[in-house]
Amino acid sequence: MRLPATVGPQAVSEAGRVRVLFSDLLGLSHGKVVPTDLADHPTHYAMTVMVQGLDLEFIESPGYATEAGYPDMEARVVSGTERPGWRAGADETVAIAELYHSDGRPFALDGRQALRRAAEAWTARGLQPRCGFEMEFYLLAGPTPADGPLDVPWHRVYGTGPGADPSGLLEEILDRTERSGLHTHGVNGEFHAAQAEAALHHLPAVDAADAAFLFKDLVRETAIERGAGVTFMGRPFADRIGNGLHLNLSASSEGGANAFDDPADPEGISALCRHAVAGLLDRHESLTAVFAPTVNSYKRLQPRLLSGYWATWGLDNRIATVRIPGQRAEATRIEHRTPDGTANPYLALTAMLAAAMDGIEREADLPDPQTGDGDARPVSDRHTPHSLSDALDAFEKDLVLRAALGDDLCDAFVAIKRQEVERWDRAVTDWEQAEYGRVY
Repeated sequence: MRLPATVGPQAVSEAGRVRVLFSDLLGLSHGKVVPTDLADHPTHYAMTVMVQGLDLEFIESPGYATEAGYPDMEARVVSGTERPGWRAGADETVAIAELYHSDGRPFALDGRQALRRAAEAWTARGLQPRCGFEMEFYLLAGPTPADGPLDVPWHRVYGTGPGADPSGLLEEILDRTERSGLHTHGVNGEFHAAQAEAALHHLPAVDAADAAFLFKDLVRETAIERGAGVTFMGRPFADRIGNGLHLNLSASSEGGANAFDDPADPEGISALCRHAVAGLLDRHESLTAVFAPTVNSYKRLQPRLLSGYWATWGLDNRIATVRIPGQRAEATRIEHRTPDGTANPYLALTAMLAAAMDGIEREADLPDPQTGDGDARPVSDRHTPHSLSDALDAFEKDLVLRAALGDDLCDAFVAIKRQEVERWDRAVTDWEQAEYGRVY
């Protein structure tokens, strides 16, 4: 593999090794570290075909795992995704891989390939989807959320320096993202103490998901090196707001203009943009399974938490789920506020592109926008499901999302998540013990 001379403005050295990474269905990274001169040989880092949940139990998805005899799959480096690594003192390059069977067939559970197909559906209409992720996370006092949030005595919303993070971790994260070509618009303190946000640059859809996927690993690993911790959980603390992973979408026409912008429209947005928003609202319930994929996610999806609960859209209104920010011309875009930090960037963006394109193809009608306090007076009575189980029910019935993601991927994703729900249903929490144990 010939490493490119640059990734963005940052030079890439001929590193001694390549860290080959790919995402599983949960959005977690896997891969191998291989010598640079062997990176062109996918069989050197062949992987076992298997479907696992967080408990490491195998999910018996047809054609995978035990039934298939755990055959090999290959992680093949995608040319052009190589970039400088971020680990302190590590002479390595990081590269993204896509997954294939040993006979060369694309691996159906690869979310990156599903996203490529969804983006190609836009390209076929002369549109180039461009996306940006806003990543929220909490800085922790120790390795896990059980250690509590980092103490930030000088906290303020949009704080910087000690007002966001007296430990200096955020500034180190920013430095490493720049060196690795994972460029952000900056980092800052968010609403509650110890919460931070980083907005990644708008990029073509697949590149944007790659950046979000790698950013989460960079943040975690930087914290680990410092003996600290971070969490992207949807709602890690009951007394604080949750972590969003807001998805921003625009589309360039063949001439390069923003296809969502229309200066002649009273609100400055095009008919194409309106149809796309309508498509997202039409699939509000089923999208939630991919946008909010954990049991904990539904502690965040509640009114008054600015989390994308109601099936509403609005003009520069953060209480609406689908927001059209106030900027126009090249900055005209759709922001979806339901996803949280546990969402798989590839699956979430695939689902968003598919739902928006379905609205465009149907020329779906857009209801009136939400104005004012959308929690006190929502213009829609539809909202996100109240549990992961209910969201999965809606997701399984959605033929548009199934077609975009593929049958095998959908079935495996649902199987993993159903097993997760079953484990939650059997769990006994410290709240239950404290609430009931003292009197019963």
